[in-house]
Amino acid sequence: MLKDLFSNRLFIGALVFFVLMIVGGTLYLHYIERQGQIELEHTQERLKQREARQKQTPKVPEGDTSQGGHVHSDGTWHPGLHETEAPVVSPPVSDTGAVSASSVKIPDGITDPDVLAAWQQLDYIAKNPFQWGGRPSDRALELMDELTPMWVSDDPHDHGEELMMMLDMLAEERDPRSAALLLMYQLDSGVSGRPVKDALVAMGPASVPALIARLNPEDAAEAPLSTVIKLLPPIVEQHRSELGGIVDYILIPRLEAIAAGTGYIGNISRARKALERLKQ
Repeated sequence: MLKDLFSNRLFIGALVFFVLMIVGGTLYLHYIERQGQIELEHTQERLKQREARQKQTPKVPEGDTSQGGHVHSDGTWHPGLHETEAPVVSPPVSDTGAVSASSVKIPDGITDPDVLAAWQQLDYIAKNPFQWGGRPSDRALELMDELTPMWVSDDPHDHGEELMMMLDMLAEERDPRSAALLLMYQLDSGVSGRPVKDALVAMGPASVPALIARLNPEDAAEAPLSTVIKLLPPIVEQHRSELGGIVDYILIPRLEAIAAGTGYIGNISRARKALERLKQ
């Protein structure tokens, strides 16, 4: 029977085709895996080269621009003009409302002392980010410098993997001074990820000034705010006493305004869910 089977040309052809498919599939998967590894190696090599260039750059006295360059926060001199005038530890105010890591703009005309006290507490948190944990990291400042101003590209694949790797490394540092910058990339760059979200929650109260700055009811009808709203409840649940009146006099009123408004249904739905958690 086997002899007859193997003498059948159709069977032999099908068997050969099946073997070739297995071999070809295995080679293709190996090729894809190798290409991914090569791309990762290239990205890591670019980062190493960038760090090496920074370490080799000669230092000059702070403020010395006689050589036609500029001085970074770590004291290293670089040729040409700096890409941004904002200090590394304080990402600049953006058109979308991201605030500096070192101050909060308190609204004018507040007459209720409890509301004013809440805003003053929010400003205090922004100016003292390490009081609730985290650690100052020189590596975080270097990454923040590299990521400022925000990387923008018409091609979503251009430097995408390098950007995600740098954001993940910055998130791992857990330096609370990076909260506003991480949030800006999370919301405005088109690149988002779990490591950044986890870092913002882990930073606790230090993330709240940046999050509240983006929680503007006037923007809820035109901009998706679900990510911001989703990050706030777990922070409040872990740090309710430290946040004090910020929750009752700033956060909850803003969520109520969003929940009662119109526009993105995702904003409304998420705001209602957040209110249920915060009012328990």
